[in-house]
Amino acid sequence: MKTIIMDSANKYLVVALYEDEKCLASLQEEGNRKQSENAIVYLQKLLQENYLKMSDFDEMVITIGPGSYTGVRVALTIAKTLNAGKDLAGNDLDAPTSFYIGATGKTVSSLKAMAGMKKAISILDARSHKLFLGIYNEGKVIVDDCLINIDEFENYQKQYSDYEIVGDTHLVGIPEKEVDLADHIYTLSTLEKEIENVDGLVPRYIKEVEAKKICQ
Repeated sequence: MKTIIMDSANKYLVVALYEDEKCLASLQEEGNRKQSENAIVYLQKLLQENYLKMSDFDEMVITIGPGSYTGVRVALTIAKTLNAGKDLAGNDLDAPTSFYIGATGKTVSSLKAMAGMKKAISILDARSHKLFLGIYNEGKVIVDDCLINIDEFENYQKQYSDYEIVGDTHLVGIPEKEVDLADHIYTLSTLEKEIENVDGLVPRYIKEVEAKKICQ
């Protein structure tokens, strides 16, 4: 089983190739302004370096948000493009950069990706003095992904005092630790169901949901 991993939802761009639980190649780069430019370039680079092509892969796993409005859409658009390419399978499948993948798709929450299999409170920068927050234990959701004011974080920290805090922790005065997102995403994907309709996937925009609640 060969898997492409991609995360572009927040400050990192992550591209990785896995085969039967083994990481063949992985790239994790900080800097969210060039994700749309670099995502395909890096994917092609890893494929070429490992003498692989898109059609060798069985599945693609992406993060689905919450995160940057543009960032979330980068990996999602690539997944949809590759999935749509299945209908064009007759066109030069041997080319290492061919936009074809006879594969299934899976998604992982961006917050859960930060937590991995840890017992953790995961936070990401939502701008405007707000945080995206989710709480997990061994890949299971304890508190659903939500949007909070930074001032509210202390309440969650006290309630779940034995949980590690991961993600954009500098926003709450805790030094950050970089994590292996590709490994987290791949491991978590084994707990997720395949997406039946990749073309119907939409990003998880918690900000929009919360805004609607406030207006109602």
